[in-house]
Amino acid sequence: MNKIKAALRKTPLFDPLKWLAAILGRSSHPLPFAHTLPAEPFLDRAIARIGHAPDPDRREEQFYSYFSEIWAEGYEQGLAQQYAAYLPHLPKGSDLPFLDIGCGAGEFVRFLDMHGIPARGIDSDATEVARAKERGLDVHHADAIGYLEAHQECFSGISLLEVIEHLPPESLAPLLSAIFRALAPGGLVLLETINVKNSLAFNTFYTDPTHTRPIPSDYLVFLVQWTGLSDVHIVYSAPMAFTREQALDPSKAYFVYAVLGSKPMVTSP
Repeated sequence: MNKIKAALRKTPLFDPLKWLAAILGRSSHPLPFAHTLPAEPFLDRAIARIGHAPDPDRREEQFYSYFSEIWAEGYEQGLAQQYAAYLPHLPKGSDLPFLDIGCGAGEFVRFLDMHGIPARGIDSDATEVARAKERGLDVHHADAIGYLEAHQECFSGISLLEVIEHLPPESLAPLLSAIFRALAPGGLVLLETINVKNSLAFNTFYTDPTHTRPIPSDYLVFLVQWTGLSDVHIVYSAPMAFTREQALDPSKAYFVYAVLGSKPMVTSP
């Protein structure tokens, strides 16, 4: 078959046949020249979830809180499923808290508390921290690096869920180093981000205006290993495969991936 294709490319008929195939392919799936759809009610959804309209005097500082709540019904159930996928890997029975960096309104902190894992969150967005505090969660308004440096070997685990894609690329390595120092021996790191190998990832990635650069899993795995973490593995979640080829390859079939690694236990000299 490859030889036949190669021979056809050398014939004068190749270009006309290619043009005809394109025309026939298009005509087999006829579409109107234009198509109009109603826009998604993003702002109405956000207002319904938050419980009130934006404050006219604070619209700029509240923008991201409302933007983060635009997704369709069922989004909360999807988050619960995603968090449940991490639960078998999380430390249990520790007296030390689990820290969620970039915790937003505290969804993951609340999930951890509900499953018996003492949890704390930090976020640089004061509006999001206020929302989390309204839910009675242990969440603080803080800069990540400064907070980590002030809490050496204090945490059983540290997570960043859909956070690292918001950061300047050059800041990721120093942040991971600070995380390593803040983890207790045996502590877990959980880094979740959008899986750019999935066919719809780029659309979702660039929907958020605060995203900086997609982070491929190969780079993130190496960076985690380089930081000194061990037992590194990847958890894929939110399946979204459109072809059999995608379905057979987890690295392409899932919308989200998370890299997990552990700080080695201190060994006796």
